[in-house]
Amino acid sequence: MNLINTQKRAPFQPPFSLILTLLLLLSGLRTAQAQLAITEFMTSAALTSGTATVLPNSDFWELTNFGTNAINLNGYRWNDNQGGLIGADPEPFKELIIAAGESIIFFQTNSPASGNSAQFLEWWGSGLPNGMRAVLYSGNGLSSVADGIRLWGPEATEDADVIDSVDFDAAVRGSTFVYNPGTGKFDTFSTNGVNGAFKSAKADDVGSPGTTTGPVPLSITAQPRSVSLNPGDTATLSVTASGLPRPFYQWYFGDQPIEGARFASLRVTNVIPSLTGSYSVRLSNGFQSLESTPATLSLNFIPEAPQWVVRPVDASLFVGQGVRLISQASGVPLPSYRWFFNGVLRPGATDGTLELQSVALNEAGTYAVVASNLLGQITQQITLRITLKPKLSITEIMPVQNTNGGFRGHNDWFELTNFGQEAADLTGYRFDDSSATLAAAITFTNQLSIAPGESIVFVENMTPEAFRDWWGPGNFKSSQQIVTYRGAGLSLSSLGDAINLWNSGATQDFDTVASEVYSTATNGVSFTYNLETQIFGDRSVEGEAGAWTSYENGDIGSPGAIRNPSNPRILRFSSKSGKDQLVWTAIAGSTYLIEQSTSLINPIWVSVSSVQAIENRATYERSTGLGPVFYRIVLQP
Repeated sequence: MNLINTQKRAPFQPPFSLILTLLLLLSGLRTAQAQLAITEFMTSAALTSGTATVLPNSDFWELTNFGTNAINLNGYRWNDNQGGLIGADPEPFKELIIAAGESIIFFQTNSPASGNSAQFLEWWGSGLPNGMRAVLYSGNGLSSVADGIRLWGPEATEDADVIDSVDFDAAVRGSTFVYNPGTGKFDTFSTNGVNGAFKSAKADDVGSPGTTTGPVPLSITAQPRSVSLNPGDTATLSVTASGLPRPFYQWYFGDQPIEGARFASLRVTNVIPSLTGSYSVRLSNGFQSLESTPATLSLNFIPEAPQWVVRPVDASLFVGQGVRLISQASGVPLPSYRWFFNGVLRPGATDGTLELQSVALNEAGTYAVVASNLLGQITQQITLRITLKPKLSITEIMPVQNTNGGFRGHNDWFELTNFGQEAADLTGYRFDDSSATLAAAITFTNQLSIAPGESIVFVENMTPEAFRDWWGPGNFKSSQQIVTYRGAGLSLSSLGDAINLWNSGATQDFDTVASEVYSTATNGVSFTYNLETQIFGDRSVEGEAGAWTSYENGDIGSPGAIRNPSNPRILRFSSKSGKDQLVWTAIAGSTYLIEQSTSLINPIWVSVSSVQAIENRATYERSTGLGPVFYRIVLQP
């Protein structure tokens, strides 16, 4: 898509007085909002107070009004960097006004009914400025590994309409993130006695809640650079700036503002002569305005053979999904394209992008694109794999772990089970929490597959060895897959959250391959999947459905227990109405041999029946009154 046509006029032109009034109103609103800034936050509180061990306090973040006028925050919303405007939280800002020069703390509580701001004031004690306010919020915890904060005003209509945003990497336990007073960037941790930071009253935490080092002058540290490219290519112009509050951007083509161009980078696609010329960007933050030096966009017309700029890549899809195979070549004259499927030319496929919709199994195979001009041609070939959608389910989630005892570092985890009869390749799969957006999901980049009947455990920021030690190495087979994941904003909330999983071919947020939602968690107890009802959401109970107590810290769950197809798990044994009934976990379509013995001392196992499972559980019944007997169930090859 080209840049906008700056000559286009709207069919209705409002009077100049109305335009001026609207611009003044919008300018005033934007200026006021620009003077708001996120200025401090804590994502990993201390575990100690001197020599004593303490429970860590909750996350918090600080919002500062650097302006000279109070701002009504009613209608504002916030989220972490995994969640967008949809689902952003408006609750903390209701009926809230932030005074000129004020810093307000937003403090997480897991018990909003009983929590109060006094918790925060007691935590930090007398070092806080007089009259500082701490406003409670629930849910939306900030990850100590990496995350971010996004703030929107009441007029925002899309994710990009942020008033302020920050991103951060791994935390230092017990220290808040603060901005650098020279640059405004969040590359600094609080140090006791520096820039107003002090030690909290109740723990070894260090920060400066309620106090800032003031605004940082706005400056351009890297100007946009001129670009010369071939016709039809894409140019990216960018500017780097520092300062606090962080600036808003507006790009110009000549002296005309470019609609929607309000970021630090500007992308100009399919460049043609009418889009060449001078580009600049203006920055403002409510206190200052700056304009960059102009950058020139020009075209090269010297003949040149095609070269790949973007190559199509292999793809894996489910039946019914779609894909865009994207290629772009640069050359003079502008290259033309031809697409082939299994060596046969596809009529009409003459664009750099080939779009396939609702694919069928017979569309799997080899695709090739040829880009050519008068000076030569180049070819790129890819493989498209198409399979039926596997039967995968989220079968266990632990969002909150026990913190009693001396063990620390136990993290969130979830379990994925394959209830189908075919192995599934999970390479390139993506997952997210309740924000449920592909844009925020993280990707499994390692080679990973899940066999029929297998359960894989995915744990946040823990090694497989540490996870086995937590739950007891003897509770896992050597083949049990435990996969470590790391990513911003993926910590699971104890107040309710979700796991959403997509394959590599999904392009729509709703097109998940597995998804589960849970409500408020019980500390140290996992949510699990009931194989009898096939419903997720039960809480694990020690000794039931394979659940046990972990070796470290006494958490209750059954990670990997649904797996084990060679050792089926007994779900229920009952004796009533003249019949004994045995129910166990099963793989649909598999056959199980029922064996019995009258003793477990030198047992002699006798085959008494076989059962073919038609679901993920199977049942065997026999008449009662035949004497005591022991059973075992054997999966047949």
